[in-house]
Order: sequence, then structure tokens, then C-alpha cells
Amino acid sequence: MAQVDQYSEKLVPNVHETERNVAPSPPPTMQKPRRFWEKLGLYNMAVLLLGTVAVAIALAFLFFIWGAATHGRQRSFPALWFSIVEKKWATRVVTLSSVLIRIATAAQLGVFAAILAALILEQVGVATEDLPLVSMIRCLNSGPHSLALSVANSFFTKALFPYSLLIVLAIFNAFALQFTSTILLTDFGDTRIVMEFQHDNITFGLNRNVSTGVNPQGINTYGGLDYWKTGPASYQRFAEFKEDGSQTEDFVDTGKTLRGFPPFRNDSQRNLLRDYSGPMTVVDTRVICVRPTVSNVTVDVDPIQDDPTINGRFSWKTSVPNLEANKADQEKGFEINCTVPTAGNYNVTKDWQISSCFIGVDVARLLGGIISDDRNADYPLGHTSANLLLNATGNWRDWEKAFSNDTRMEQTETSKPLWTHFTRSNVTIDFSLCFVNPLPASYEVEVSSDRDGLDLGILWNSKTASFNTSLVRHMYGTTKATIEERRQLQLKNKSNWTTSGVDRVWNITTEEFIWNTLSRYDYASVHSSDPMAGVGVGLTTMFTSGALPDYSVHRIHAAIFQDIIKRTGNPAVAFQTLTTILLQMAYYDFLSEYDVTAPAKWQASATLNIPNQWKAFGVVLGLLVVHFTLVITAIRLFLARTEMSLLGNAWQAVSQVVSADTAGVLHEGATTTDREVKGTMKQSGVADGRIRIAKSVTSGRMEATAVRQRYGATYSAPVGQV
Repeated sequence: MAQVDQYSEKLVPNVHETERNVAPSPPPTMQKPRRFWEKLGLYNMAVLLLGTVAVAIALAFLFFIWGAATHGRQRSFPALWFSIVEKKWATRVVTLSSVLIRIATAAQLGVFAAILAALILEQVGVATEDLPLVSMIRCLNSGPHSLALSVANSFFTKALFPYSLLIVLAIFNAFALQFTSTILLTDFGDTRIVMEFQHDNITFGLNRNVSTGVNPQGINTYGGLDYWKTGPASYQRFAEFKEDGSQTEDFVDTGKTLRGFPPFRNDSQRNLLRDYSGPMTVVDTRVICVRPTVSNVTVDVDPIQDDPTINGRFSWKTSVPNLEANKADQEKGFEINCTVPTAGNYNVTKDWQISSCFIGVDVARLLGGIISDDRNADYPLGHTSANLLLNATGNWRDWEKAFSNDTRMEQTETSKPLWTHFTRSNVTIDFSLCFVNPLPASYEVEVSSDRDGLDLGILWNSKTASFNTSLVRHMYGTTKATIEERRQLQLKNKSNWTTSGVDRVWNITTEEFIWNTLSRYDYASVHSSDPMAGVGVGLTTMFTSGALPDYSVHRIHAAIFQDIIKRTGNPAVAFQTLTTILLQMAYYDFLSEYDVTAPAKWQASATLNIPNQWKAFGVVLGLLVVHFTLVITAIRLFLARTEMSLLGNAWQAVSQVVSADTAGVLHEGATTTDREVKGTMKQSGVADGRIRIAKSVTSGRMEATAVRQRYGATYSAPVGQV
């Protein structure tokens, strides 16, 4: 008897004749034509249809999460999405959607495996030892991995290779889809999202009894800290509306600069604020500084006094926009009686010896303020305060020596704009006159920002033995940065601020006590024996490290003022920054004691873990495209190339295995293991054969048939025989 391995394998698409040593069978019966749903099976069709719907639903929900996250970063998102991410359910939704995708695709891959099993059995054939398993796969829907071992030995066979490739691709794709949730979550990251509007009453100020003019609770807003001598714990974010300023050789105008203080005590509430509509205290921090005309300058160096005093008279050119002079006194000028900021015994060569001397509120009137500054008998020009800045050189001994015989100083030309220069011997002094009128009041405002803010602090640089004020200077607008770049809130300007006052909108009267912050107690007039000390001398504020306690300010205030004026040469900007800081300190110091409320709404940002890119989503979408391409390709091949497989039918799967070609193996397999059967088949050479499902000419059955080619002729014989 010849051995089976003497014959080379040939794949035969249809078997019409076989040479066998068996009696002819009865003529075949006619097979009933099957429709596609009968071939696929109702269960498999339901799996394919419902699985596709499930994947579509999961993808739609995932697309909703990703798409809304993209819009959410631009302040536009659906309420459902916001509810999900606010409760931190976004990752849970992704996990549940991923589970749905995995279940649906796994079920469909079971149908895919059944289809490929049918195609392989009818078109190519399988090794004899794999026939029972591959046949049963058609009704088990076990997945493509169950076919892996069956095609492994003949992967590169020409006829089997396309199907093997589909199986391998499906296995790897299915493996990747098992990590759908992990893949998708790589798109997630902490992202700043503007939350929905909150509506609530907010406390913003102290009530003022209109009839008595005081706070009903009796809160003493005049006692406590001297904010000039106290450094803030942090520099709070504020809202700002600013118009362009102007500058010439004779004056500098910061432009209208309205700054509002958000009524939130918690720094995170201020810094996360993106939109706010409600009550807020607003101040007008516009500062105009002019070059004064100074005359009759004399210096008094009294050994009893700690610092020299300077006397004289000043006026200025009246053609300054937005500044109305006191014309009645402008011709004769205004009196100067201020303390000279000498260096004392300290070495302050790195700083300017600069001070601010308060002149009064009857010198001029700032125009174009936030509201009209009412005049009255006590304030004929309103509340605009005039401050004379003095910048000197030389220590106390230099001044004593220079004015030991003569008290007069002479004016000389200077290249510095805004300053009037005087000199004598080796000491000099420069004058610049600044005006400010903050007019603090509470209004109904609207503010917004496209980014979070930041409360800042000042760091000490031990190497240079100085404060690093760069961030604070940037924050308060001393650079050319925009409001957005400074991360401040944008205050919306109003055509008429008066009608937006809280007294008009909510019939609330507040006590604008923070104005008192800018006034200083006259320490020097109390402690000095000089009878002239009370005439303005005690109202001198020095921004030098060597200043005596009566005149000094907190070292941080001095550092900020010094850094601004040294870097910009602009006294108006330096004075504006200091004014804002002092008003802020007073406002937030009393915030916990405020007793008037009004309705407000605001939006704040929050850090949410949401999708911030589409890369992983695209990867999963690509895997699903591959999945459905494989499934659709398999279905089309199945409907076009198979005739004898009805998926999901176990009796057919078993019946088609039974034939004369497999009778011997089936007989032995009834009482043995698969391993024992395979061992017997290898010993007999049967394992080298290939079996396919074909229509028997003799019996008319669809059954397992061994296919061989011998000397160019097709030959099918019982397994183990020739």
C-alpha cells in the first residue's frame, strides 16, 4: 500500500468525481436554496446588528465627551456634559463605554470566526486533526483566537494565506480593543474649565446710616493699623479699566485707570474668577504729575531736627489736560514746608532719596473721574490731593555743611522731564507735583477674564540684599503688558457710573472708609518741639531705608516705589501703584466685618480631568474601523463563496464531519483523547492529509472529504488508505 505522503496536496474548489473502492451511492438529493439570513442565522445577525448599534452608541457618547470638552475650554458646553465632569464621572463614562465596545466587538468577532471557519472548510480545507474543532467553531462563535492553532501550521500556504492574514489581524485588533479604556484615558488631563454661573448674595461693604453718617455697628475704621507702615501678606488680583495716558516734558498722565476689588476673601476665589456681575468697590487711580515752578527755596538745618526742612512756593503751567488749577491761588503760588529726605547715616547709593510731602486738597481738581467730585465749603475743589515729591542727594551732614551760612538754593537746568532741579554746594533736590483722587465707591459692575489670576508676594534676594519686585510691578501695570497679560480682570466701563451706584441700583448706602488709608497721622508734629512742625512737615512720607520712624513706610512699600521710579522715571506710575496697594490693604482688612449684601452672579474656573486631545480617540476609532472592515469583508466572502454552511447549527457542524473519509478517526476518537488521536494519526500518516467540506457525488451529502492529487489527477480516498 502506498503511503499518503507520496501525494502532493491540491486545493480543489469543487469535487465532482472521486475514485473510491466503494459501491456507488444513490443519486444526490436536491439541496434547498438558503437565504442570507438562514446562512448567517438569526442569532448571528442580531449580534452583528445590535453590536454595531452598541458601538455606535458608545462612540456617540465618547464623541460627546471629547467634543464638549473642546468647547468647554471655550466656555461653551451642554448641561449634561457639565453635570458629568463636575461630578468627576467622565472617566467612568469612558470605562462603561469601553466595556460596551469590548463586549460588542468580542461578540461580533465570534461571528467573524464562525464565518472564517466556514470559508476555510469549504474553500481550502484544514488538517485532519483540526477538522472537528473548525467545524464546531461554525456554531460556537468562540472568536478568532480559536482558529489560530488550526491555521498556524499552514499559514503561508498560498490558498490559506488570505484567511490566515484576516485571522491574525483580527486577533491583534481584538487584543488592542481590550485596552480601549486605557487608550482613551491617555487623552485625559487636568484642564481649566469655566464652570456654570453661581448666583448668591455677596457681602461687599460697610453700611452707612444716611442720617448719622456713621456705621450702625460702630466699627472704628480709623483705628488699628497704619497701612503705610504695614506690608501686605499678598498682592490681590483686581479688575481694571484703563485708557491710554499721555506724557510731555512738563506733565505725565496715567490716563483714566479704574480698579475694582473683587469682594472675595479667599484668594482662590479671586484667582479663579472669570466672570462677575454684582457689587464691587471701584477706585479711580488716575495720577497726573506735573513739573512745578518752584521759587524762594530755603532750607532750614536745625540741629534739634532729625532732617532739614525745605520751604518755598510753587505753581505750575495751567494747560494740563484733565487738571483744573485753583486759579485764585495759582498766581501767588502754594506754600512748601516739607522735610528733606536725607540719607542720614545709611548708605543708600542704590536708591533714590525720595519722599512725598502732602500739600492739601485745595491746589487743583482732577477732571474726568469715575463720578462727579462734589464741591462744598470744606472742599471747594473737591477731594483731589496734591503731593509734592522730593528727590534729594547728600546726607544730613552734607546739608548741614551746605547751609551753614546761607539757606537759599538755586534752580538749575535738568534733562529729566517732570522734575524741577535745585542745587547748592554738593547737595541737590528735585521737585515733582502729583495729583490723585480715588473717589472710592461701590457700583454694580461687570468684569471678565479669559485666564486665571494669581495673588503675588515679594521674595527677598539674599545675594543682592534686596526685594524682587518684578512680578508685583508687572501686576500693577508698570510695564507695557496688557491687562490680559497681567492676568487681571477686565472691568467693563460704563457711560454713566453714577446710575450704576449701589445707592441707585439696590438703595444701599455704604461707608467708603478706605479713602482714609491715604491720610497719614502727623507723628512729627506730636513729637517735635519745632512750632512749624505742624504745618505740613509732619505729613512727609519717605521711601528710603534710612528714614526715621516718624516718616518711614514699610520696607516693601519703599522697595516697590523705588524700583518703579528708578526703572521708569515715572512718578505717576509709582504713586498710582502705591495708592492701589494701600486701598486694597484697607478693603480686604475689613472684609470679614462687611454688613451690606447685594445679589451677584459669577463664574469661576476649576481643574477638571477631561479629554484635552484627540489622539487616543483617533486610535480607538481606527481600531474600530479595522474591526468593521474585517467583519464586513468576512460577511461578503461568506455570502459569495459558501454553500454548505449554516452558522449556529450544531447538528450540521457534527453531521458534516461524519463521512467515509473520517470514519476510522471518528471510531477511534470515541474513547480517546485528542492527543492520543493525533498521535495515532501521525503514526499512520493521516495527519498529513487535508480535509474540506464538499458535496459527495455518490451520496449527495455535504461531508468531510480528503483531497489529494496523484499524477495530475484529483484523488480522494478514505483517511489512511490509497
